[in-house]
Amino acid sequence: MPTLIADSWQKALPVLAVIGIALWLALFRSDPASEQAMFAALLVIYMLHQIEEHLWPGGFRQFTNARVFESGRGDWPVDPGGVALVNIGYVWLPVAAAALFPHALRWLGLAWVALTLINAVIHVVTSIRFRCYNPGLVTSVVLFLPFTIWVLAHEVSRGLLTGGEVALLALLGVVLHIPVAALFVVPYLRKRAATA
Repeated sequence: MPTLIADSWQKALPVLAVIGIALWLALFRSDPASEQAMFAALLVIYMLHQIEEHLWPGGFRQFTNARVFESGRGDWPVDPGGVALVNIGYVWLPVAAAALFPHALRWLGLAWVALTLINAVIHVVTSIRFRCYNPGLVTSVVLFLPFTIWVLAHEVSRGLLTGGEVALLALLGVVLHIPVAALFVVPYLRKRAATA
């Protein structure tokens, strides 16, 4: 990830979120519960979550390095390049693709709804585990949990998802976190093994 993007992507979030909200209102006000509207809303909600994690109050990277990894470094193993890659490449791109092509990429959109639900649960569990606030907790509780639960319940109520499919999506939400975790855990474990 180029250094300029890695260091600056989060500064664009407030503007992108405002543009996203305005576009969502213009495009989906008459049909807010369509799958396309839900996937587009997920992208905007994720940007609001990313503002809390990385801009205001920010500190997600530093919190994770200090509390989860206890690495003694604010920039490793969760580094700016990895954070930018995950948030742009692993969140924005698939969610935007699902919002643009909701029929062809319906299951991709639903998988990222489930990933978002699991992300919220991880934030809550992390706060319980460390008995403190972690960046992203407020938007996880206020936005992620109600929105993702509502989307899945709404799809079930319309007969578009079964209970078994919701369970499978929840499992997929867990599995989709593995590559993200591996991006940071693998280098951390390698370095620990090398210095042991």
